[in-house]
Amino acid sequence: MKRVVIFVNGNLSDLGQAKKIIIKTDYLIAADGGANLFKKLGLTPNIVIGDMDSIKPKLLKKYKSINYPRKKDKTDFELAIDYCFKNKFQEIIIFGILGDRIDHMMANIFLIAKIQSENKLIKIKIIEGNKEIFVLNKEIIIEGKIGDEISIIPISDKLEKITTEGLEYQLKNDYLLFGSTKGVSNVMNKTKSKITASAGIAVIEHNSQ
Repeated sequence: MKRVVIFVNGNLSDLGQAKKIIIKTDYLIAADGGANLFKKLGLTPNIVIGDMDSIKPKLLKKYKSINYPRKKDKTDFELAIDYCFKNKFQEIIIFGILGDRIDHMMANIFLIAKIQSENKLIKIKIIEGNKEIFVLNKEIIIEGKIGDEISIIPISDKLEKITTEGLEYQLKNDYLLFGSTKGVSNVMNKTKSKITASAGIAVIEHNSQ
């Protein structure tokens, strides 16, 4: 199944970068007001999903949509993720997830972590400006430049037997506890870094120089 790109109604500091990443074969989903961002890029989403309280009315009339009531048990983003599972997409790129609503941002990241913990085959990446955010579930390989920063933030009780390659501050069969800052602001000393852990879940942030 081809790749899917989701635009969420958050801050998107670099629209030009987003347009460079999106390719013609991508399936485009707007989570409600994410449609406004597609419009700025001159792109048309394949589907708009949500309660439609943020999308501009003119766009709602123009785009194909799946409408939900405002009183619901899931955020627009989770509804978009459900749509991806229903249609068996295996690679998801997300833009606009970082914004002023810290509660939404945290909930969305934890949702992604839950998905990755249950399904190791699906690939999910958040992109915002020069940042990429992944979820570590057993193993992840990150490509970048020497000097890029990598942060490893445990969101389970414990990351066990964590080993890193291609980072200045090496970990070898080590562990990181929930709430620990030991994995923050490491530095790539090679153009490819590998992080593995035998158990546990972590959010990985890659900051490009």
